[in-house]
Amino acid sequence: MERHLFLVARDQPDLHEYLAREFVSEGNVEVILDRRVAGERRGGHDRRQPPRAGAARADRRRAERRLLAERRLRQLVDGQLRSLGYAMLRIG
Repeated sequence: MERHLFLVARDQPDLHEYLAREFVSEGNVEVILDRRVAGERRGGHDRRQPPRAGAARADRRRAERRLLAERRLRQLVDGQLRSLGYAMLRIG
């Protein structure tokens, strides 16, 4: 089952409360406040370990593509938080 996540900007507590009330009966919808700190929102340091030096080239390329996709998603979410006050993500 596809789930939906509403990520609401910290400076929008009224919007968070409203969305939480609206979707309280929906089992596939979760509404949360953005808990990231400023450095993480700006694409701070990646906490994962880089690929091992001996890792296969294909594995490194896959990891690089995944990181790039995550960075793009983070930028999209950050833009929506700034302009709309929330971002809606489909999960699964």
